[in-house]
Amino acid sequence: MQTIPESAAPAAPRARSKKKIVLITLGVILGCAGIAAATGALWVKHTFYPSPITPVSLTASEQAAFDNKLEALNNPDAIPADEANRTIIVNEREVNAYLAKQQLGENVQVKFGEGNVSAAIIFQAPEDFPIFPNQKIRLRFTFGTSLSAEHKLSLKLDDLSLGGISLPNSWIGDIKGIDLVAENVESDPALQKFLAGIRSMDIHNGTLRLVLNK
Repeated sequence: MQTIPESAAPAAPRARSKKKIVLITLGVILGCAGIAAATGALWVKHTFYPSPITPVSLTASEQAAFDNKLEALNNPDAIPADEANRTIIVNEREVNAYLAKQQLGENVQVKFGEGNVSAAIIFQAPEDFPIFPNQKIRLRFTFGTSLSAEHKLSLKLDDLSLGGISLPNSWIGDIKGIDLVAENVESDPALQKFLAGIRSMDIHNGTLRLVLNK
């Protein structure tokens, strides 16, 4: 009786499967490299070739409300004695719109965080700047700020970052943690008088809350 030999299983599909895996892996690697390159290019452009910040403008009603707040700060004696009327809440839009009116809106943008104030600043670094001299750059300053019961304003630099990267304290003259306004307050009677008119100050996400003294 004649037997029919069994035929061997074809190896071609397995080879094609391995080739497909290699191509997919290579495609993923190239894709990730492309994304990383694009992200790096955007980071460089955002940090070293920054476009002007879009200035903020208030509506007529927003501007009127902000003007009333400024009037209250300039003339607190005209405000009724109850705390509700002596509480002033200023938001980021109002501050940035004010900066825009001072021709700073394209180069400075302020944000209020929890107990801190940060400012994105676009400027031309001077020749003696410790990093990237003569280069137009975007920096972010973050200040921890508070007002003590003795009406002493504290403004300490918590961080200075370039493109989201925190710069070492030694690169910026070891000014992190130093109270930047203490000496100015002591030598400025007008600023002392202004601070004496403030009972409390709180900074939260997006807002600055001031309660004025009677």
